[in-house]
Amino acid sequence: MKKNKETNQKTILATEALLLEIIKSPDEFKNNDDLVKALKSQGGLAKYENVERHIGVVSINTVKTHSDLLFDDGFDDGRGGGFDVLRINARNAIEKALKGKIKKSNEESARQKLTSAEETLAITQQSNFLLNTVIKEMRSHLKAMALQDWTEEERLKRYKDINKKVEAQLNYVNHGEV
Repeated sequence: MKKNKETNQKTILATEALLLEIIKSPDEFKNNDDLVKALKSQGGLAKYENVERHIGVVSINTVKTHSDLLFDDGFDDGRGGGFDVLRINARNAIEKALKGKIKKSNEESARQKLTSAEETLAITQQSNFLLNTVIKEMRSHLKAMALQDWTEEERLKRYKDINKKVEAQLNYVNHGEV
């Protein structure tokens, strides 16, 4: 085996060991600014060097090639596994240790916003439907009252009954309670 190829493989294996260690104990690494910066991108991790851990600088293509050869999951197996997923998990572990929460990706954040907007839309549509129903009932009652020959006392009693019913319906629409 060529010396350069052997060195590259040792670098990849040592980097994997480091990533697994970071995932298990992120507090030990959160103050290492060079490492935190390196974990932000694939290229950054490829350029990371740590002589004590036998991690040398390699190209991103070397990382991908040797990861595919050395690991069952390769660099990125497309199913949430692989060397790059270790990098992302290590980065997230350090971010959580630093900030107390994981920084969400733009795609994940957009999905959550979309889900929230869809839920709000569904609630709004349901409320609009219920309000339209209340309005139709009110118009029906108004028409019935206009066509009746009731005394003023009967109309007032009927108005109070209808008003009480409408208030209950509006409370349900607006607050979910009668």
